[in-house]
Amino acid sequence: MSELSPVLNNDVIRPASEAKVPPAAVRPRTAGSVVLAVVSLLIALASAVLVGWFFYIWQPQLVALQQQQQTLSNQQQTQTTLFQSKQQELQQEMQQQLVDVVAEWNNKAQQQTAQNQLELSKLQLQLEQQSGNVKGWQLLEVEYFLRLAEQKLFLEQNVSGVTQVLDLADQRLKQMQDASMVAVREAINQDKLMLSELNTPDMHQLHLTLSNLRQQSLTLPLRQSERSMDNQAEEEVTDDAADWQANLQLYWGNFWRGLVQVRASLPEDGVSLTAEQQISVRNTLTQQLLLAELAAMQHNQAVYAAAIQQSADSLQRYFAATEPTVQLMADDLIALSALQVSLPLLAPLKSPQLFEAYRQGNANAELAL
Repeated sequence: MSELSPVLNNDVIRPASEAKVPPAAVRPRTAGSVVLAVVSLLIALASAVLVGWFFYIWQPQLVALQQQQQTLSNQQQTQTTLFQSKQQELQQEMQQQLVDVVAEWNNKAQQQTAQNQLELSKLQLQLEQQSGNVKGWQLLEVEYFLRLAEQKLFLEQNVSGVTQVLDLADQRLKQMQDASMVAVREAINQDKLMLSELNTPDMHQLHLTLSNLRQQSLTLPLRQSERSMDNQAEEEVTDDAADWQANLQLYWGNFWRGLVQVRASLPEDGVSLTAEQQISVRNTLTQQLLLAELAAMQHNQAVYAAAIQQSADSLQRYFAATEPTVQLMADDLIALSALQVSLPLLAPLKSPQLFEAYRQGNANAELAL
C-alpha cells in the first residue's frame, strides 16, 4: 500500500526542469516589463506631442506658402493670357501694315508701268517721225533720259538713280557737240549738285543691315523664366547630445528649405514661352524688320520709325538682353532708329524744262521756215 500512495493522493511526479518556481523569483521580471512598457508609452506620447507641436508651429507657414504658390500660379496664368492677346494684336497689326505697304507699292508700280508705256509709245512715234535723222535720234534719247529722271525723282524717289540717268543725258549731249545745248548741260550739272546736297541714306547698306537682322532673329536666344535660386549656407549641427532640440530644429528647417524655396517675384518670371510662342515671337520680329525695310524703300518715315521701335520693344521683352548677339542687335536698332529715310521737299529739275524750251524753239523755227 505504501507504493501506491502517490497515485491515490493524485500527486503527479514532475521532472526536475518543471519544478515550481518560487513567487519571489517571478516578481522582479514582471516589474521590469511594466517599466519598459510605461517608458515606451511615454516616448510614443512625447513623439506624438512633438510632432503635433511642430505641425502647429509650421502650419501657418505652410498655409502662407500655399497661398504664395497659388498667387504665383494665378500671375503666371494672367501673364500668359496677356501675352497671347498681345501677340495676336501685334500680328494683326503687322499683317495690316504689310498689306497697306504692299498695296501702296503695287499702286506706285502700276502707275510707273503705265507712265513708262505711255512714254514708250510717244518715243516710238517720235522715232518714226525722226527716221534717218541722227541728231533727232540723239535729241530723243536726251528727252527720254530727262523724263525718266523726273519719274525716278517724284515717283520712285530714287536719288541715286536720278543722278545716273542725268549722267547718261549729259553724255549724249556731250557727244552731240552742239553749242546750243550748253545751257541744258549747265542745268543738268545744277540738278546733280542739288541732288548731292540732299541728306539721303544709303539704301543698299540699309537693305543689307535689315536683311542680316532678319536672319539673326531666327537664332537669337530667348528670355525664359528658369532662374537659379540663391541657396543659403546650411548651419551645421553639433555633436553635443544636450543640443538635441537645436539640432532637431536645424534638421527641420533644412528640410523645408530644400523642399520649398521662396523669393520675391520678378518681371522676368512671367516669361515662359512654349515652342509655338517662341516661333510666334521670332516671326513677329522678322515681320517688323521686313516692314521697316519696305517703309524705307518707300521713304515712309512714320511707318519705318514705328517698325524699328516695335522691333526694339520685342527684342527687349522676349530675348535675353545679356547675350552678346542680342546686345549687338539692340545697338544696330538704335543706330537704325536715328536714320531719316524720308526725303526732303524736292524741287523740280531744271534741265527737263530747259530742254523742252529748246525743243519748242526748234519746232517754231522749223515751222517759220
